[in-house]
Amino acid sequence: MSKGQSNTELITLIVMAVAAIAFSGWMIVDSRGFADSLKLPVVAEKKDFGAVPIEKASAAILRLTENFKSWISPVRSNKPVHLNKSVLLVQKDDKIFDLFLEDPLLRAPMSNEYLRKNGLAYLSPNVGEMDPDKDGFTNLEEFHRGTNPKDAQSHPPVTDKLYLVQRISHDFIIVLKSSSPPYQVFITPTDGKRKGFFVEEGKPFGQGVGERFVGGKFEKKVVPDPKTGEKDVSELAVEDKVQKTKLTLVKDVEQNLAEYDAKLEFRLGSVVQTIVEKKGGTFRLKGYDAITYKIIDIQDDNAVISQIDEKGLTGKEIVIKKG
Repeated sequence: MSKGQSNTELITLIVMAVAAIAFSGWMIVDSRGFADSLKLPVVAEKKDFGAVPIEKASAAILRLTENFKSWISPVRSNKPVHLNKSVLLVQKDDKIFDLFLEDPLLRAPMSNEYLRKNGLAYLSPNVGEMDPDKDGFTNLEEFHRGTNPKDAQSHPPVTDKLYLVQRISHDFIIVLKSSSPPYQVFITPTDGKRKGFFVEEGKPFGQGVGERFVGGKFEKKVVPDPKTGEKDVSELAVEDKVQKTKLTLVKDVEQNLAEYDAKLEFRLGSVVQTIVEKKGGTFRLKGYDAITYKIIDIQDDNAVISQIDEKGLTGKEIVIKKG
């Protein structure tokens, strides 16, 4: 190493040492001000406002308690609205419906209470047609019967799903054709083949149709007629042993002693059962084979049935509507 290079390095070391001493001195001086920055500011003491006005405060509290006003619930549709209870509101066609009130009805004719308490999908326009418990009955049908639409074991009577489709007539025509002995009666049974019989009082007639009739008294009658002068309306009394009734046959006036079958249809969900049975006949519904029903009467627009027990005794009559 040369003598010149050695001098340069020495000078460099001396300069760095001086710089380090100067920096250390600056840090010591600056640290003295840091302690002062931690001191809390001196706050001037506030003025004394004097004694607390206990009497005035007590008087104010007394006035508030003396004039206390209790909460009065607002009333809507004669029903109080509770302060601590929420109100279920639904908007429909720019109109607000309160489901805790029954007027107006959101999904008429179902009540708002029925929709709310059973947790039905009241926001759906077709909520009445839904069947959430899958028992074959809609919400609307269960509402009318007062059953639980969320419980498959609670449903309307299954006969609500039974309908009269048609009253099938088996015509049986009987008519008096003479007014002098032997009295002639014509019968057209269900097969359409007309038969004639001579009737005597107290004797059966109707061979070929079970001799179901017995001749009675004959009475000669005429009434004025504008075209012929008079009209023969003679009458013959007849007993029907099948229907257990007494008839009065009027000359040339047909009477239809028709027997009827009821064509019924059971429609419960996917089950569709067709039943054709005459008056007095019995039947059972698919899926409910333990119950036997008897047809009591058949009209053009309805049928009357009744449940019967193992002894053949009938219960309450049920009207089955045409549909």
